[in-house]
Amino acid sequence: MGSRPFEFDYRRTSAVVFKEVFHAHLQMEFTYVHEGEGNLIIEGKSYPVEPGTLMIFQPFQLHRVQIHVTPERPFVRSLIMFDPILLQPYWDSFPLLKHYFHILKQQQAGGRPLHHLKESDALVTLMTQFHESEQRLSSHEHQEEYMFFLLSFLKQLQRLQRQPEASLTHNSKFSHRAGEVMQWIERHYHEPFRLETMANELHVSRYHIAHLFKEATGTTILAYVHATRIRHACVWLTKTSLTIPEIAVRAGIPNPSYFCKLFRETMGITPHQYRLQIQKN
Repeated sequence: MGSRPFEFDYRRTSAVVFKEVFHAHLQMEFTYVHEGEGNLIIEGKSYPVEPGTLMIFQPFQLHRVQIHVTPERPFVRSLIMFDPILLQPYWDSFPLLKHYFHILKQQQAGGRPLHHLKESDALVTLMTQFHESEQRLSSHEHQEEYMFFLLSFLKQLQRLQRQPEASLTHNSKFSHRAGEVMQWIERHYHEPFRLETMANELHVSRYHIAHLFKEATGTTILAYVHATRIRHACVWLTKTSLTIPEIAVRAGIPNPSYFCKLFRETMGITPHQYRLQIQKN
């Protein structure tokens, strides 16, 4: 989870595997895949990722992307992340776009996380042109050009979503049991976690469910529990005035010291620093 108000990044990765941990962001995130194949796990489902995929993540939406990379097939993607509050000063001039954006921002589990585009589509062309021109911007041009690009990007996305969309296919290799685990954790993350309790409620052995989850997601159940708790903690740090010990208890980590340690390992900063950065932005 980052805290910068706006980020545009075009990157080529040649590592053997590009593999994120389960994470979420305060910002809206849009990632377009120019090259690379893999899968996205989000909201308890898995979707194939391939060239032409546009992934959309709402604030605090837990997800994980894994791309298999070879020297002949690198992972090339354009990424846009921004704090929705940046657009607040512009909404009076764009009421229809404001309405669309607020729907998009709230779509969470009901929203479709992917679109399939061509490199020649207007939305992709817009990102490419901005990437090429960004390096030539002077310091006093940045803010205006970023905002103009962002509003143009959202307008193109709005037009795109008016068009019929091919139905998305779930990854058949993704175990429905893994999805059940994610849904169970979302309901019970604030409680003490016991693998045996979860396995009993899902009517499967704890060893079998741990193996299936690792095979389907590439990570452990406990790591997903931690990611879910930290995601909820970030929401409370952002949107409430609760103390850090109070948030720790609500997140299912009643030991404040351990909560701060886990938060720092996940986020790179302490809960207090995170809250200060949010307030500053």
